[in-house]
Amino acid sequence: MRDRRGLSGSDVPFLTRRVREQPAAAHPSSPASAHGRSPLDLSAPASTPAVATGQSRNPLDLSAPSAGRGATAAAQRTPTRPASPEERLYPAPALGELRQLTARDAVVRLNPRQAGVGSLVVTGARGVAWEGADRTTGAQSVHREEIGTPIQTAGNRPLLSFVSRDAVLVLRHARELRRALFIAAEGPMTAVAFAGAGVAVHGSLGAGQRTVLTATRIGSVLELRAESVPADWDDGQIWREFAFTMTVGLGAPLR
Repeated sequence: MRDRRGLSGSDVPFLTRRVREQPAAAHPSSPASAHGRSPLDLSAPASTPAVATGQSRNPLDLSAPSAGRGATAAAQRTPTRPASPEERLYPAPALGELRQLTARDAVVRLNPRQAGVGSLVVTGARGVAWEGADRTTGAQSVHREEIGTPIQTAGNRPLLSFVSRDAVLVLRHARELRRALFIAAEGPMTAVAFAGAGVAVHGSLGAGQRTVLTATRIGSVLELRAESVPADWDDGQIWREFAFTMTVGLGAPLR
């Protein structure tokens, strides 16, 4: 039946809801199947899973750092602990592991326990010299002749001095020591610490030579090293060889 204008009801589109036909399923190999849309449909950008996860991205895109660069930057920002003086030392035997110091095996070290308990007793020395942590220096002979500035400990006892004919270094106050020299007499020397650990040193490590045993505090350890000097050198020449310049003590403060 036609109306007055000669149009049928099916020709009036705005009065009838038409059901849009569904498009045919895309073939799996077609470009549209990858992202669920037509390759010509530019209404909304498709999200790429590889870019979202950061596993594959344009190498020229520097807008966001990759996981590898972020990990490297974090590792560079991590502060590193500086090595302690003890960690920078090369390996050496502990006191008690060697029976004798020679020209080939000339170094032993007192570990923190050995270097902080009791005293180091050196026999066979004709003289000693010391340098304190405050860089003051002094020396004493086996006959009690003394020059320079003594280092007095909290117990009102010298840090290094002769007791009878033995040179005694008070290890419980070794933090106040920087280095010391033990000059051998004509015979051998021995150095003994707490619990009987010790080492012997020849009076001469070579023809026409005299042994000088050096003690150097490095952090919490004490290193003993056998050195050689000409046998005819006096104590003053030996001090100068090891860069010892005796300081002048100012005495007790005025009251």
